[in-house]
Amino acid sequence: MIGSLRGEIIYKGLDRAELQTNGIGWEVFLPQRELAKLALNEKKELFIHHHVAEGADVLYGFLNRDDKQVFEMLLSVSGIGPRISLSVLSVACGQRILQAIAEADVAFFEQVRGLGRKGSQRIIVDLKSKVGQIKELDLQDKVGNQAVNQALRGLGFTKEEVSEALKELPNNVKEEDEIIKYALRQLGKNG
Repeated sequence: MIGSLRGEIIYKGLDRAELQTNGIGWEVFLPQRELAKLALNEKKELFIHHHVAEGADVLYGFLNRDDKQVFEMLLSVSGIGPRISLSVLSVACGQRILQAIAEADVAFFEQVRGLGRKGSQRIIVDLKSKVGQIKELDLQDKVGNQAVNQALRGLGFTKEEVSEALKELPNNVKEEDEIIKYALRQLGKNG
């Protein structure tokens, strides 16, 4: 099984990128919002889900392990395949998806192309009990309390911007002031 690949982005398409590692080009499908963050000739590590179905081997890639884990959770839902799961992750990061599941936000999932009301409800029903078990994706566990979130929101950033900035927070960044500095650097890159 392939867990991750590190290399250079040598091609970007509409729904995939090619990552070259040691002379081998790996075609990897990515969520749209993550594909947009990649630049040609950039060195990147992608966390890989290797999917085998109907004789085809397909690689799905993510910029962080959390999104890969949410992708795999979505695949566990009956009737939800890799394309729909990838479409869900194209709409929002894993943290936001887990929030939508916990809040039974059917409207959030209905905005995903190819996923209707029944599929949206099935995701919520099948995964709601699992969401409470995933502590490593919980922003409050990473941040420790609401102070960081409130400070960044007080500076005019939206809830979504703050969540996006903190989703790849390194484990060694634990103090509130360090977390705020990290988030501001991330928000500065995106702005």
